[in-house]
Amino acid sequence: MDIGTAAGPVALQRIVDYVNTRGADGDGLGTPEQVTSWLHTHDLLPVCAQAGTADRERAVWLREGLRALLAENNAEPVTSPRPDGLDPTARTQLATLTAELPLHLDVTSVPPRLVPQSREPVDYALATMLADVATAVAAGSWPRLKACREPSCRWAFYDHSRNHGRTWCSMNVCGNRVKVRASQRRRTAR
Repeated sequence: MDIGTAAGPVALQRIVDYVNTRGADGDGLGTPEQVTSWLHTHDLLPVCAQAGTADRERAVWLREGLRALLAENNAEPVTSPRPDGLDPTARTQLATLTAELPLHLDVTSVPPRLVPQSREPVDYALATMLADVATAVAAGSWPRLKACREPSCRWAFYDHSRNHGRTWCSMNVCGNRVKVRASQRRRTAR
């Protein structure tokens, strides 16, 4: 998916890609090696650096916290027989993590920007994604980053719609599921 010309397109795409490391087909951050690979692929980690078990846990906290924040940018989830894909502790874990990943304002860059303070490579990478969030909020593009309204999906996407009203990652898949369930409920109610 191409974010296009929205403010900070690389950073926004990186957030979407990161949140979407968890899907129906598995967890792209399931091992420290997978975390290392993802961060290397997205140029967030030096080639010589490796993630450990604690780093993997923090990386998952960041992902699940971002997923919860993106879900808040969308309408309430629909009624579904499937469980909601959000971790109820995600925001609390993200708040704890953000306190441990400090950012500072670099006024020497033009324009000024938030940059990580950590010297630990994985923490620096995770804090960089937090700075991406702050940049998206400041640019006004944050509300367009959403998690699918279908509880069993929660796939992240960028809402390109003119009125910011898109709610499904795919109308053909998740939107259709909701329509079918609503139709079945109406038939059953008769």
